[in-house]
Amino acid sequence: MPDQRFIRWQGLTIAQLSVAVALIYGVSIGGLGFAFSLLQNKEFSPSGVFRWLFSSSLVLFVLATFFSCSVVIARLLDFRLTARKVRNTQDESSNRPLTIFWLDSDAYGRLTWGFFWLTCMLSVMGALALLVSVAATYADRLF
Repeated sequence: MPDQRFIRWQGLTIAQLSVAVALIYGVSIGGLGFAFSLLQNKEFSPSGVFRWLFSSSLVLFVLATFFSCSVVIARLLDFRLTARKVRNTQDESSNRPLTIFWLDSDAYGRLTWGFFWLTCMLSVMGALALLVSVAATYADRLF
């Protein structure tokens, strides 16, 4: 019985991670789209530190997008190695290595969560930088 609960919760964790990565990826792509649409607007011209913040938001969103893809790739390699490990325990004659690119399943699990938290931080920092630069540029219209 405890194994079934663990398997169920493990499945929920995997599903929630998938949703969270998709959400962060979508926010990053949306932020990039919004920023590029602002660049086409002749009236949008951030100055000083806000120009730097706007530029850094673009870089942060691109990095968040890249690391979102890295999360998915690391998860897939982790799943593949886990499946291989299960097959090896069921079939003693199979002797396929339990590494891909010199990393084992535990390393890919750590990479997955490390990339996930890095992606979270990058997308939040990108959104804040974009928000501050846009608000400062259009502050005269807001008040």
